[in-house]
Amino acid sequence: MLVEDVVSYLEMKAPGELLPARDRGTEVELREVSDVDRIRAVHDRVAGPYGWMSLAWAAQRWRECVSRPGVRTWVPRIDGQDAGLALLCFEPDGVEIDFFGLAPEFTGRGLGGHFLTVVTRTAWEAGATRVWLRTSSHDHPHARASYEARGFRLFRTETRQRELVTP
Repeated sequence: MLVEDVVSYLEMKAPGELLPARDRGTEVELREVSDVDRIRAVHDRVAGPYGWMSLAWAAQRWRECVSRPGVRTWVPRIDGQDAGLALLCFEPDGVEIDFFGLAPEFTGRGLGGHFLTVVTRTAWEAGATRVWLRTSSHDHPHARASYEARGFRLFRTETRQRELVTP
């Protein structure tokens, strides 16, 4: 199905702009992951409710995506379960948080802010000069507000037509 999509681009230009989320008392174990099948499985759980275009990617495209130089992927584990995904692209002009989100059973519990705080800190600690991301009007309804609550600031929007993918 073709839909109108408003894409918001947000950025942080200095580590001091990060507004850490308050600790919710839930143990979040963050693991760097390079296993393409695991990354894709977690991605599909996160992306399914929002129709991300990457749901339609073939296995080869996934292998190419995660094997690019500068790409690193983290999976938060909560109570022994893979709870979400963050895929970061480290580039000379900064770090892009390309994929970010929690699986549906972990949303609404205040965990996303903590996860975003840890991921953003990781980017700064790795020497980023800028951290940026994009969100869509078809993402979680609180996604943009959550990014802004952590200190990300809007720098561009665009409206486009895109295919809404169903898992």
